[in-house]
Amino acid sequence: MDVKPVLLVIAWMLASAACNPKQRLVADLFRTYDKRVEPFGPNTTLDVRMDLMLAEISGIDEKKQVLTTNCWISLRWKDASLAWQPEKHKNVTEIRVPADAIWTPDMRLKNSAEGNQISPSGINNAILRSSGNVLVSYQVILKTSCQIDVASFPMDRQECRMMFESLTYNGDQLNISNGERGEASLSEYISNAEWDLISYTKSRQVLYYTCCPEPYLSLTYTMTLRRRPLFFLMYLMVPCLIITLVALLGLLVPNESGEKISIGITSLLSMIALLLVLSTLLPPTSLAIPLIGRYFAINIVIVSLSIGLAVFTLNIHHRGARGHRLPRLVKTVCFNILARILFIKIDPPESTDENMVLIRADDEAMDADKPGPTMTEGQPGGGNNVVGVLNRLLHTVEKATDLHKRRITSQDSLAEATYEWKQLTIVLERALTIIFLIVTLCTTCVMFS
Repeated sequence: MDVKPVLLVIAWMLASAACNPKQRLVADLFRTYDKRVEPFGPNTTLDVRMDLMLAEISGIDEKKQVLTTNCWISLRWKDASLAWQPEKHKNVTEIRVPADAIWTPDMRLKNSAEGNQISPSGINNAILRSSGNVLVSYQVILKTSCQIDVASFPMDRQECRMMFESLTYNGDQLNISNGERGEASLSEYISNAEWDLISYTKSRQVLYYTCCPEPYLSLTYTMTLRRRPLFFLMYLMVPCLIITLVALLGLLVPNESGEKISIGITSLLSMIALLLVLSTLLPPTSLAIPLIGRYFAINIVIVSLSIGLAVFTLNIHHRGARGHRLPRLVKTVCFNILARILFIKIDPPESTDENMVLIRADDEAMDADKPGPTMTEGQPGGGNNVVGVLNRLLHTVEKATDLHKRRITSQDSLAEATYEWKQLTIVLERALTIIFLIVTLCTTCVMFS
C-alpha cells in the first residue's frame, strides 16, 4: 500500500491548522471549558452590563393589554476561563463562537406575556476578547404585559415597562447594571404610525423579599407613548358628529312630510352601530369609560332627546286642529320676542273677534231695517195669509243666513288657532335646533380640545 498520499493529507491538515491560529485558539480554550459552570466563585460577584436598544414599537393590543416591541439586546461580562494571551496565538485578540457554546446569564423578561423570550439561541454569535470580556448581541421580539388606561381614548397616553432580572441568581452573585450608554438608545428606532414615543428611560432597582435576605436586582426600561388620534377622529368621531347633526336637522323637516321621527330613529340606530364598532377596539374593562365612549353616550342622549322633542312639536303642530286656543302669554313671548330673535316673520291672520263685531253690526242694521208686520184694511190687528207666509219665509232665511255666518266665524276661529299653533311649532323647532347644535359643538370642542 502506498502511504505517500496519506502522509500528504496529514501534512496538509497539520499545515492548515498551523496557518489558522483561531482554530487552534478555540481548541485550546474549549479543551477544559464547561459551559454549565458559571464564571464566578462562591464568594465573588460577576458584573453583567445590559443594553437594550429599541428598534420599533410593533403595536399595542388594547384588548389583550400587550405591548409588542422589536429590540436589540447586548450583554457584557468577563469570563476568566475564556481569556488568552494574544502573543501565543499570533496576536489574535478577538474571536466569535456560537452563543450556546458558552455560559450566558439567565436573564428573563419579568413582565413577559409569552414566557422566556430573551435567551440567546444558537444562531447568535458571542464575541470573545483576549481579556476574557464577552459580548452577546441579538435581536428579539418582546411581548410585554402593559396595563392600558383607556380613560382618555383616543387622546390617551400609555406608560409601559420592560423589567429584566436574573432567573436564578441574586444580587450578590450577579450584579446586573446598565450598559455603557448613559441613556436608553434610540439610534435605530423606527417611528410607529399609531403611537408617538414621548420618552424612553432606564433605571435599576434593588429589591428585597421577605423570603430571602439577599438583594435581587432588576433593570426597568420605561416607555411613554402617546396615541396618534387622527384615524379614530376621522373614522369614529366625525361620523358620530355628522349623524348627530343630521338628527338635529331633522327637527326642521316639515311636519306634514311624516319623516321627522324616522330620521331621528335612523340616526339613533346608526349611532348605536358605531358604538358597537368602538366596543370591539377597546378592552372589556369597567375601571374607566373611554373619552370617545362618553362622547358617543352624550350624542346618543342628544339624538334621543331630539326624537322626543320631535314628538312634542308634532303634538303642538296638531293641537290647533282640536280647537285649543293659544294662551296669550305664550303668544306674546314666542311671537313678539323669540321669533324676532330667531329672525322668523310671523304674519297672523285677521282676528276673528273683528269678524264677529262686523257680523253683529250687520245683524243690528238688518234688524233696524226690518219692516213691521203688514196690516190690511178691514182686518184690524192682523194680516192676510199671504203676508204671514212671506214673513215666516223671511224669518227662516234670516236664521239660515245667521247660522251660515256663525259657521264661517267658527271655521275662521279654528283656522286662526291652527295657524297660531303651527307658527309656534316653527319657532320652537328652530330654537331647539339652535340650542342642540350649540350643545353638540361645545361638547365636541370641550371633550377633544
